Amino acid sequence: MGLDNLLYYVINLIDEGHKWQYQNATNSNKAPLLYFTPLQFIAILLSFFFVISAPSGISHNTIDTLLSSLSIMTGFFLALVVFIYDKYMMLNHDAQTDNEKIDECKNQNYLLQFNALTSYAIFISLIVTSILIGILLFGSEINLSNYTFVSSWLEIDFKLTIKLSIVVIIRVLLIYFLLDFFILSLYSVCSLFQFLNINMKKEKLSYEINKKLVKTDRETLKEKYPRKSKLIKTFFLIFVIGIIICLWDTVKGFINNITQF
Repeated sequence: MGLDNLLYYVINLIDEGHKWQYQNATNSNKAPLLYFTPLQFIAILLSFFFVISAPSGISHNTIDTLLSSLSIMTGFFLALVVFIYDKYMMLNHDAQTDNEKIDECKNQNYLLQFNALTSYAIFISLIVTSILIGILLFGSEINLSNYTFVSSWLEIDFKLTIKLSIVVIIRVLLIYFLLDFFILSLYSVCSLFQFLNINMKKEKLSYEINKKLVKTDRETLKEKYPRKSKLIKTFFLIFVIGIIICLWDTVKGFINNITQF
């Protein structure tokens, strides 16, 4: 494969992956003014926050865990892409009424969205994997807190400045791509859900259910698992409080650094 062909496929994949992050199933949404979606802007801010709050970067143990997780997710997504292609080939285009035509259009676009977002997520995971492998092979643990800004232009070490700038850019991109991978996975799951939901709702039951006998999920939970539900709720509350306590000093320090500027 030539370089031009590869670039065309990659750029086309990026365009389609970006498009289906803001586009709906009827292609009626407009592109964002600043290219990135709100979730992507949040991911960018979180990436800079990570670089500031974790100046030493990612540990080797974390890198090994991320590589294993990305490998599993990539294989899973590849299998799903093949599965969705089979579903796409089974679609019928014999709608008669306007509502049926809209549903068929949505079905096709949900599958196109899932294919684009899942393929884009695989592409992002390959980029992240390459960065992580590069850090393991060539990177050295650099703690940004050991360096400070100079007070004069004459004191600038340009070689060190370029090196630290590259480190910061790589770390920001790494965290952003990881968060973007999570966002893409979330979008893909939602697309697949919408496709299955539309098709499942077409099949209607041939009998009626006595609504007086139907219980809410909360009532069923209390009736079937009274103790376990209370224990899980208590544990979840303690877990959330613990996270807030652990991150409070980091958040407070980050806010103080911003106010100092």
